[in-house]
Amino acid sequence: MKKLTKLTLAVGLLAILAVGCSDNPTLTGPEGVELNYESLAAAVQLPAGATITSATLNLYCAQATDQSINVHRVTSAWDEMTVTWDNFGGAYDPTVVGTFAADVVGWRSVDITTLVQAWSDGTQEDLGVLIDQVDKATPRTWYNSRNNSANHPYLEICYTVAGAQVCETADCVADAYMWELARYDNFGASTMLYTGWETDTDFEKQSLLRFDLESEPPSDEGCTYTIGKWKNWTGLGNGNQADIVTPLLPIWLGTADGDKSLYVEDAATAVAVLRMKTYGRNSNGITKLYAQLLGTKLNLANGATGAVVAGAIAEADAFLADHDWKDWRSLGDDQETVLGWKDTLDDYNNGIIGPGHCDDGDGDGEKKKKRHRNHHRWHKGKGCKK
Repeated sequence: MKKLTKLTLAVGLLAILAVGCSDNPTLTGPEGVELNYESLAAAVQLPAGATITSATLNLYCAQATDQSINVHRVTSAWDEMTVTWDNFGGAYDPTVVGTFAADVVGWRSVDITTLVQAWSDGTQEDLGVLIDQVDKATPRTWYNSRNNSANHPYLEICYTVAGAQVCETADCVADAYMWELARYDNFGASTMLYTGWETDTDFEKQSLLRFDLESEPPSDEGCTYTIGKWKNWTGLGNGNQADIVTPLLPIWLGTADGDKSLYVEDAATAVAVLRMKTYGRNSNGITKLYAQLLGTKLNLANGATGAVVAGAIAEADAFLADHDWKDWRSLGDDQETVLGWKDTLDDYNNGIIGPGHCDDGDGDGEKKKKRHRNHHRWHKGKGCKK
């Protein structure tokens, strides 16, 4: 597998004192979903080829103030244990990227999808976010920090990869508040975060949070493996091959939640599809399409480029949303269309089209046979692909 590179998602926040500390490590998220600190990852791990669909910052508000809080992009690096009002120097973009209301005691959420997407694709440097109270006045709002024993801030990122949506949560890994009145002091060890003014003669407080996103970037083009390679490297084969399939799952064969789409959520299901003995037999064109489409989507999730098969994938997915292997015999002329998609994806997985086969000695004989078969088929007038 390719080496992960760390993308730091720094989030700056203005908040106020958090109360009601608890020794209970369980928390309830904004949608009422119970989370446990031990299950929260230190980082969200984004597979190669993943597309972020939403990114939500979640904070526990300890008092209702009806204050509005704005989110801004930070433009300078900061460190949890050294940042102060003075050395931070107001380093943020005044453009508002999100707003939430501190109107209830409990979890508050703010959508920062656009900013996280920009960090992920490199269009903006990932230096963080500053969140400030819109009204520079009382009352101040209070939030639990990561140093509190309950209800830590956390980040939820949802993304799609190989046609499936995945959502992951990450615990806060660093935070601190800054105080204009104590401009040279650091508050990185505080159990509280602050925004706003405590009294009419007080000065403003601002807070910073950081989360980690680990992103597996694709190579310039990547390379492809055959369905035989993927079948053998599931940890379920006859040899001692490692499981390289599970980290790339889940995958839909067909559009997500289609009436007849096949959901491949674990290595055992993947093996069943690739062996072509469970969902029909290898004499069934849809069964063969399942196997080649799964192989293709595994290659894409593993970092291979796929522009050359994007059309075939989209058409095959749309078809498989309404048809499964039991429909093969009733397809009539559409059988040729299905076989055309299958052949295109087979060529891609074997490296005949697309970025090419991975140079690991696996599949070379299969590739040569395929070239010969295509050449023979073409001259018999059966090589037209949809």
